[in-house]
Amino acid sequence: GGTGVQDLKNYDVYVVTEPNIRFTAAEKTAILRFVQNGGGLFIIGNHNGADRNNDGYDAVKVWNDLMSTNTVKTNPFGFTFNAVNISETTTNRLSATTDPILNGSQGVVSNLKFSAGSTLSLNTTANTTVKGLIWRSTSTQGTTNVMCASATFGTGRVFAICDSSPADDGTGTPGDTLYPGWTELVSHSRLHMNASLWLAKL
Repeated sequence: GGTGVQDLKNYDVYVVTEPNIRFTAAEKTAILRFVQNGGGLFIIGNHNGADRNNDGYDAVKVWNDLMSTNTVKTNPFGFTFNAVNISETTTNRLSATTDPILNGSQGVVSNLKFSAGSTLSLNTTANTTVKGLIWRSTSTQGTTNVMCASATFGTGRVFAICDSSPADDGTGTPGDTLYPGWTELVSHSRLHMNASLWLAKL
């Protein structure tokens, strides 16, 4: 008490947008235990080389470092980020009408646009629950070229999307050219809201 550090146990969902600084060992443990103990983790990545503070770590490396180097479990969620940079609009989504993220209370997610993002590779041996939700437009619906995915870990849940553009509201540092990805496609807000509700178990 009295340290001013907010304890994750006070929250249902932890949203991390395009981290650019490596998590400390203590932070990694806290994040993974939070999920393991029932929390929801909303992972937002970005494209390879999006190192905003020039410390040698972009979001791709930060997320992969969390999942590969921690004291809880190697590859706990069953996915890794690929060091790529893609821009495309896809309608190549999982057809399962029961998926709560693609077909939730906030509406049906029919497409997704990346404006410089990366992809995920899935490993169902590391985590049997990991599931691709949307793939690159020309890809088969397999374990590669995944643009967003979900998984469970312990009693918690994880959602990962490989570009921050779809969540962008167009505001930021003065002088930067930013785009309102949130409203660019109606599916973008639906995807993020459905995922948030699923993560919160609502």
